[in-house]
Amino acid sequence: MYILFLIPNEIPDAWVVKQLGSSTAQMLNLFYNTSSFEVKDTRRLKTYGKDQAWVTHSYVYQSGKQRAVIGIYQACDGVELMVLTAGFIVCFSGPLSLKFKYIVVGTLGLFFLNVLRCSLLAMVNLEFPQHFQFAHKYLFNLFVYGFTFLLWMNFVNRVKPVLQDKKGKAGDVQ
Repeated sequence: MYILFLIPNEIPDAWVVKQLGSSTAQMLNLFYNTSSFEVKDTRRLKTYGKDQAWVTHSYVYQSGKQRAVIGIYQACDGVELMVLTAGFIVCFSGPLSLKFKYIVVGTLGLFFLNVLRCSLLAMVNLEFPQHFQFAHKYLFNLFVYGFTFLLWMNFVNRVKPVLQDKKGKAGDVQ
């Protein structure tokens, strides 16, 4: 479903990319105490094997600069990691209400962490462009995946006593 329907129709990627770009520009304006950062959204035709699909990109520009300080694409929006996180939580045993809370907190947490990641990447690009590739590929991914891992571990540790309690009660009935 994701590959055949959601990706070609940009559901929910186009909306997330636009929100991420807008939020990144706002955060940069806050960090630099200015209003010179603005976002421009574009759509480009992208080829997936033999198929083509329109893909939304969000670029954050600083007034007076010709080049974008950061470009945000589908691969950067964090949707796949949000789905993976939700899938892990859904597949694990535990109370439905707890699963719902962790999926909501995890999804929102990943989005806001991604806004911070994109903002910091833009700052690295502006202040220390020679370190951009390292920060993009390794440093900030470590924070995002670290958050995801800690969320999963916290969920498992919260669910573990509930599961052990159910197992104990089932064992008591004889």
